Amino acid sequence: MTRIGIVDIFWQMTGCTDDKRLLYLTYVESSITIFYFITTLSSLVFLKTDILDIQLFALLCLLIESFILLSITFRLYHQNDFREMNYHSKMLRIPEDYQSKIDALTVYHIIAPNIFVITPFLYTVMNDSVFMGDPFTFPYLDVFPIQTNNVFVYTIKYMVYAVSVYIAHLELSFINILFIYYAGIVKGKLDLIINAMKGVLADNDEKTLKKAIIQHQEFLKYFETMKNVYGKPILLTISFNAIYFGLTTSLVIQAIQGFLNPIIFSICVASSIAAIINMTIYTSYGSIMSDSHDDLLRTLFDYPLLVANKSFKRNVLIMMTRTIISLDFTIGYIFYRKFKFTCKDS
Repeated sequence: MTRIGIVDIFWQMTGCTDDKRLLYLTYVESSITIFYFITTLSSLVFLKTDILDIQLFALLCLLIESFILLSITFRLYHQNDFREMNYHSKMLRIPEDYQSKIDALTVYHIIAPNIFVITPFLYTVMNDSVFMGDPFTFPYLDVFPIQTNNVFVYTIKYMVYAVSVYIAHLELSFINILFIYYAGIVKGKLDLIINAMKGVLADNDEKTLKKAIIQHQEFLKYFETMKNVYGKPILLTISFNAIYFGLTTSLVIQAIQGFLNPIIFSICVASSIAAIINMTIYTSYGSIMSDSHDDLLRTLFDYPLLVANKSFKRNVLIMMTRTIISLDFTIGYIFYRKFKFTCKDS
C-alpha cells in the first residue's frame, strides 16, 4: 500500500477528497467545541467562586477548547495546500520506521483519551467518598452552571466532557500523524535524490543530473508548502503544550499539598507527559529532515569538480547552490533543530 489507513482518514477530514463525510464531522467538532467554549467562558465570568482550583480548571478547559478551534480553522484555511501535498505524495512510500511510528502514535491516541475518560469514571464508582455533584469526578472541571444532583444530568454532563477529550486527542493526532507522514515523504524524496546523485557523480551522467536538479526543485517546493501548512499549527501546538504544562504543574503542586482531589494529580501528570511527547515529535523529525538535506550537500561537496567538464560542473554548482538552502523548520523564530539541542544540553 502507498498510503496508510489513518492518513487516508485525515485526508478526508481536510475536505480535499471526493468523500466529504468526514469533513462534516469536522463541522460537528467545531459546533461542539464552540458550545463548550462559550459555556466554560460563561462559567468563568458568571460563576461566583473564590476557589482557585475551580478557576484554574475552567481556564484549562478554555485553553483546550481554544486549541481545538484554532487547529480546525488552520486545517480548513489550508485546504488548497493540503490538496497540493496530497497530489505530490500520492504514489510515494514513507520509510518503514516512519510507518511504525505512525502506528504506535495511532495506538497511543486511541488509548490515551479512554484513560482520561474511564479513570475518573471508575474513581467515581469505586470511591465511597465521592458524591453526586462533586466537581472533580470529570476529566475536566464541572463548569456547567447546572446542578449535578440529578443522575440523568450527571450522566449527560459526563458524556459531554468525554466527547471533549476525544475531540482534543483527535486534533492532536491529526497534527502529529500527518506531520510524521509528511516528514517521511520528505525523507523518502531526499533518499531518492541522494542515491541518484551518487550514481550521477560516479558516471558523470549529465542527462540524469539535469533530471535530479528538477526533482530537487520540486522537492523544495513541496517542503515550502509543508512549512506553510504546518507553520501556524505547530507554533500553536508548541505554545499550547508549554502553557498547558505550566498550568498542570501548578495543579500538581496543589494536589500534592492536598488542595485537589488525588485523581486530578494523576491526570495532570499523564497529560503533562503527553505535552512533552508532542513537542519532542516536532523537534526530532525537524532535525531528521535537516540532517538528511545536509547528507545531500556532503555528497555534492565530496565530488572532485576539477575533473569534470564545464557543462557538468555548471550543473553540479547549480545543484550545490540550491542544496545550500536550509531545511530548518522555523516557526515563530524557533528553530526545531536548535531547540532540540538546547533540550539535550540542558
